[in-house]
Amino acid sequence: MSDTVTAAPATVGPARLTAGTVRQYVAARSRLGDGAVRVLLLRAAPAWDGPAVQRTAGGLQVRVAVAPSVLAVHEQILSHLDAATPPDPKVLVVLTDREDTDLDPGLLARAYGGRIRSVDNWEVVQEAFDARGLDGRLRGETWAAEALLDAAATRGWPSLGKGLLSHDEALTRLARRRLRLGRHDTDALGGPAAHDDGDRIDPVALFRWTLTPGGPDLLRDLRGPERVGLARFLARPEQGGSTGKIVTALVEAEHGADAAAYAVVCAALWGHAEADHDLYRARGRAERWLGDQPPAQGDDLDRLLASFGHSGEAYVRGLVDRSEHRLADPVLSRAAQLVAQFGAQSAAAASPLLAAGLDARFTAAGRALADGTETVTAAVTALAEHALATDDATRARIERVRMAARLGRWLAGRPEADIASVADGTARQVRELGWVDRALEHLEAGGDADDVLADAYSRIGAQVRAKRRELDRAFSDRLAVWTADATTPGVMLTVESFLERVVAPVVACPDRRVLLLLVDGMSAAIASELGEELHGHWSEFDPQPDAAGAPVRRAMAAALPTLTTVSRTSLFAGTLMKGDQSDEKRLFPQHPCWNGAPAAVFHKDDLRGPDTGSPFSTALSEALADERTHVAVVLNTVDDRLDKEQKLSDGTWQTKEIGGLEPLLRVARANDMTVLLTSDHGHVVERRGNKLDVSGGTVGSSRHRTPGGPVAPAEIELSGPRVVWPEPGSQIVALRDHDTRYTTLRAGYHGGATLAEFTIPLLALLPFGAQPPTGWRELGDPAPSWWAEDAEDGAGAKAGADADATPETIPARPGRKQAKKATPPVTEGAISLFGEDEVAPPAPQEVANPAVEPGAVPASGRPEDAATTLVERLMATELYQAQLDLLARKPQGKAVPKALAALVEAGTLPMTALAERAGQPATRAPGFAATLAQLLNYDGAQILEILPDNRTLRLHRAQLIEQFGL
Repeated sequence: MSDTVTAAPATVGPARLTAGTVRQYVAARSRLGDGAVRVLLLRAAPAWDGPAVQRTAGGLQVRVAVAPSVLAVHEQILSHLDAATPPDPKVLVVLTDREDTDLDPGLLARAYGGRIRSVDNWEVVQEAFDARGLDGRLRGETWAAEALLDAAATRGWPSLGKGLLSHDEALTRLARRRLRLGRHDTDALGGPAAHDDGDRIDPVALFRWTLTPGGPDLLRDLRGPERVGLARFLARPEQGGSTGKIVTALVEAEHGADAAAYAVVCAALWGHAEADHDLYRARGRAERWLGDQPPAQGDDLDRLLASFGHSGEAYVRGLVDRSEHRLADPVLSRAAQLVAQFGAQSAAAASPLLAAGLDARFTAAGRALADGTETVTAAVTALAEHALATDDATRARIERVRMAARLGRWLAGRPEADIASVADGTARQVRELGWVDRALEHLEAGGDADDVLADAYSRIGAQVRAKRRELDRAFSDRLAVWTADATTPGVMLTVESFLERVVAPVVACPDRRVLLLLVDGMSAAIASELGEELHGHWSEFDPQPDAAGAPVRRAMAAALPTLTTVSRTSLFAGTLMKGDQSDEKRLFPQHPCWNGAPAAVFHKDDLRGPDTGSPFSTALSEALADERTHVAVVLNTVDDRLDKEQKLSDGTWQTKEIGGLEPLLRVARANDMTVLLTSDHGHVVERRGNKLDVSGGTVGSSRHRTPGGPVAPAEIELSGPRVVWPEPGSQIVALRDHDTRYTTLRAGYHGGATLAEFTIPLLALLPFGAQPPTGWRELGDPAPSWWAEDAEDGAGAKAGADADATPETIPARPGRKQAKKATPPVTEGAISLFGEDEVAPPAPQEVANPAVEPGAVPASGRPEDAATTLVERLMATELYQAQLDLLARKPQGKAVPKALAALVEAGTLPMTALAERAGQPATRAPGFAATLAQLLNYDGAQILEILPDNRTLRLHRAQLIEQFGL
């Protein structure tokens, strides 16, 4: 490359050279750095306002001097080259406006190159980038050459390897260095790292830059031409586009640091809110924030701000989603201030990002709950989709809304208030009412600061509590007659029959070890929540091999009163009795269910290891490691918390909260043990209870007393062999309302006669893929139909409670007419009992008009008939037949209709359970599921969904009916 270019016209004097130009010019001439003492003459205005000593990107130091006359040039050359001692730096750069002809030829010959060199900034730029040429468009940016050379500083520019320096490449590098605009890499401050590389400067980079302390000031502090040129470049469509235009306008108006917050407000004003007079006034105030010369006017400005708001909202949402609260929280706080400043409160209420939008969604959910409309599900979905619905407190609030919606669906289904029998009550508690208790506890635990939502909770809570009181009183009436008559339990499990009927068949299977985990005081409500979590790693089974009907989660009947000393001892002993830990340790291994194998029970103290590294006592660790020993462990967290600690603001129970449960489950999985998770009794929680004064008898616990004095409506007398306190065959008076107690205030109580206290849940668990004991059948989703968020609201809840009811989702129970047919004649005023001939939960009650809705229960009242009918209609459709024709191999036999009927009944099923019900081997379960998905998922619809665990199927019944025109 030539060292000179065409000189400027004679009428124009030489330009001033910047420090950047000098540094880059010197750096491009390698000979200057060879260590010799040299003088470089540059034709330029003899003016210099930079440091005398300059350092190039290659490390070469030069001294810069000016020479406005021929004499001055001579003096600078001679004093540097003929110095008595070697000069430092060794290279002198002299800036002079003289011509070669003005200087002595002999002296000129001693200068580098033997002449005064003219400097073209663009040539120096090309040299600085080691480029073979320059984009013609770049030369049109007259301000850019000086800026590029100045920005090179001592670092220089990365080499292009003789490539062409394009317009965008050069200005992108310039903008990144001048403004410290990095790419999406993150530096130590959480902001972008300052790379000079090319690539587009996109809206994300611009928003992140505005949040960098001092970032926007870097643009404002540039010289005028460069500031205008870079702003124009950042606003180009292929760079920041609309975001670049608005950000640079905000920087000019001294609001650059608030660009992200301003964008969030603009997204609400120009993207989410409905247009009205207040909205247009707020928009006008927001537009004035761009300064006296906004980047557009009228509709063009509206489009700019809408696009800018969309980009900024997406950026801030990304910060929130990634939990970058250090950046996101100040932005949202500032946005809330701008909302107030612009008067944009109504627009903010529509924002999916601002806190005002979240508050508005909670209020809307409260209105939907109060109205009982079909918008409840949509309101819950809108809440969950809000960007701020990620922190624990907000998730807990949303979960309460979900719980309230579920209770609303349950109430809308007009749940039967009658309890046909004790067996019906316990089955219903574990499969339906325990879920009701769980949802109500979530509402009671938190309430809400939103008045509309709080009022809705109060109304729903009052209705649920009233219904539960009816059910508990109906149940206690049945319980009193059953215990007094000493009626045999029939197929109903009880604490005293648990070892014989559940444990013994497992022990009889070869190589099967039992880990019995007894969570003292665990109610059906807590079991439903723990079971939901455990389904992520465990398969749940129905452990009753001789039971009729579909597999279900089982319940056991407690001993009376529902105390640990009675019910837990009876369970471990296998007979009704009152005792303590020593009795349990002694009698448990003596039970014949072990068939001679060793067995041991461990209590709270055995969960304390002998040293820091041991989770359990030595004895418990040895028992768990012994391949022959069956183990039972008592976990006291729930019972202890009832006695000491109330979860006033948290209705959630997780496995990690049950001391010892997680490590025991890990050991069980590692040793392929069969896990039976159960309890000895349930409990009621203290919320707004009252103390009942006793005028006769002696208080035995918070919830029962000895007979004597009048019996209040909240009490009931119980007698018979099942009452084993203070000795077998005693008589007690027990409380049957949730909100009554005899003793001082505690977190919760047990000992009474409510369904929550008397019903003991049982979860039979195996690790995924484990071979189940003989006769065990895998469960689907045990939640009732109204629990699912996609369940129909309002009147649909009735259909969900009846037409879609299955033994897996909602306890089947008779209507009043069926109950009379199922029980023997009784004298007037007597209460009917369940008999030994009850071998399965009764069928659901009839619906008034089974022909109204597709899939409704036919007159037989059996849900399986409804499912079969729906499947028959499905298979008769032209669309189904067309889907069937697309299969390479058409399924034969009744496997597909059986599977479809099972899915319609259950809604959600593990693949292996579905294969079993269809008569297919478990090894073919994934392939069979894929075939069903091909049949049902027409035109992209996800009617049959494979859940994230890749082992569970969910059928969306409403979509099935709609898609196939049923």
